[in-house]
Amino acid sequence: MVNKMIRIASCGTSLTYQGDGWNPWQVQVARGLVAERVTRSAVFNFGESGVDSSGGLTFLGRALRVRAEICVLEYCMNDAYIVRGISVAAAKANHQSMISQLRAADSGVKICLLILNPPIAGGSIAVSERANYAAYAQGYRDLCVEDGNLTLIDCAPTWVGATVADCPDGVHPTKAAETARNVPIIIDRLRTLIT
Repeated sequence: MVNKMIRIASCGTSLTYQGDGWNPWQVQVARGLVAERVTRSAVFNFGESGVDSSGGLTFLGRALRVRAEICVLEYCMNDAYIVRGISVAAAKANHQSMISQLRAADSGVKICLLILNPPIAGGSIAVSERANYAAYAQGYRDLCVEDGNLTLIDCAPTWVGATVADCPDGVHPTKAAETARNVPIIIDRLRTLIT
């Protein structure tokens, strides 16, 4: 089955973008899907540093243009950022709008809501800046229950016990932590959509 080519669009925050030049999770996931003989994939990275789901609505056109079979949305971290003033209800509405637009463009698209790491105490970015993060992550879980055609990719359980050694600034994981904690979960959940 490895000859099948799947296009995957990933849209989200700096946790999706990871623009510092190291191996972002998309590259690792694409390699993992090939290594496990699941599929060849073109994983498009439409993450943007500092973007929340309101910005995600603005940037969604890029994902729509590639006509991906799978689209991954990841905005919890910045929706929870208190200076943005995005309520849990507004974040839900933004996501529902993105989901509707994706489905209007392609009724067969598979949409994933991705929860990566929560804020970690002790980093240079205070946890208090995202004090209600858990409610935004729960919003993803609730949306997936309400809409059975969505796929939840929930990496949160792998971050129990994480420290600033895993996320030095409290928000952005190290390459080693990303590889160990997020990538296997993402590959596992995407595999169920492809095979």
